[in-house]
Amino acid sequence: MLTSLRGRRAPAPLAGLRGRHVIGLAALLLGILAVRATEVYTGQYQTLPVLDWLASRPPLAESNGVPAAADLARGVARVQPLLSMTDDVQPLLPIFGPPGVIQRTMGGVRDAARLYLSAPPLAAAAGPPVQLRLDAIVFYRRSQATAWYQLLSGGQAMDFRDPENGLFQVRLSGPDDTDGVWLAAPKENSRVATMAGTRGSVAFELQVTCQRTGADSPEDQLDLSARAETIARQTATAWTHWLEGQLPSA
Repeated sequence: MLTSLRGRRAPAPLAGLRGRHVIGLAALLLGILAVRATEVYTGQYQTLPVLDWLASRPPLAESNGVPAAADLARGVARVQPLLSMTDDVQPLLPIFGPPGVIQRTMGGVRDAARLYLSAPPLAAAAGPPVQLRLDAIVFYRRSQATAWYQLLSGGQAMDFRDPENGLFQVRLSGPDDTDGVWLAAPKENSRVATMAGTRGSVAFELQVTCQRTGADSPEDQLDLSARAETIARQTATAWTHWLEGQLPSA
């Protein structure tokens, strides 16, 4: 009887040992996943606590000599003399929020500004036929501006919905284009074109809205979309050319 009981209790220590092995293996796998997630987060986003470590590594700043973001934003009025300033330049806190899947403030921003331009309304009861918004963001480093653009255009925000107004939109630019271009989807009522890109440590987002009273037919909507895209491309080209003259030579 004693021999029989000993035979039944013998597998118990082995079973406990196997359990500890499983727990240890699970802990090792979770640790590897945590390390990998930290590496990806550090390399792609460069925000929050990671920014403190990056900011301590030389070069401490690559935006020395870059004018204030407010002055850069006002530059769009130089290249668009047909549009007038709706209000003076406004300070900006760049964030990624709903409806985008990325919700966070952007680290490494030296200063940022926003400016609105518009054309006079064609009628007293109508809104302005053209509205233009420019966001100028100056980062401390080129890599931080690049990370902002990758987060914006990497299929996580702009390729689905505009994080600013929630409009569904489609990408018009290709992978080899310097700047990203998006257009509000046909099912949206607003005719909006958006461009974004970087020049050194400066990032920008330019958005043009075209509207016309009574333009409800598909033909009219297509015409307004084409106008918005044309104005956005022409303005972005002219402004970035002006911007390059304001940046310090490398």
